[in-house]
Amino acid sequence: MVKHIVIFKLTPPYTPDEKEKSVRKLKEAFGPVGNRLNYIIEYRTGSNVLEADHAGDFVIDATFASVEDLRRYQNSEPHREAVSLASTVKKAKLVVDYLI
Repeated sequence: MVKHIVIFKLTPPYTPDEKEKSVRKLKEAFGPVGNRLNYIIEYRTGSNVLEADHAGDFVIDATFASVEDLRRYQNSEPHREAVSLASTVKKAKLVVDYLI
């Protein structure tokens, strides 16, 4: 199996309201993807609850049966739609894909 972790960190400057709206936009974009693709074993999204300079703001935590299923997800229409919806949010992204 493959674990797929994506961490987004918003790019300052932003007000607390702008940060909240950006995180909500990420949740609205990526949250439903896991329910639209039946080959995803597990799919969670979440927003950070503690403030720290080194912390991310939003995470996608997904599990796939294989690297091929991960690639299938990355090329899927629901994923491409989510990436497009989230493209207006100013952010940095870190990704870790590892075998479990």
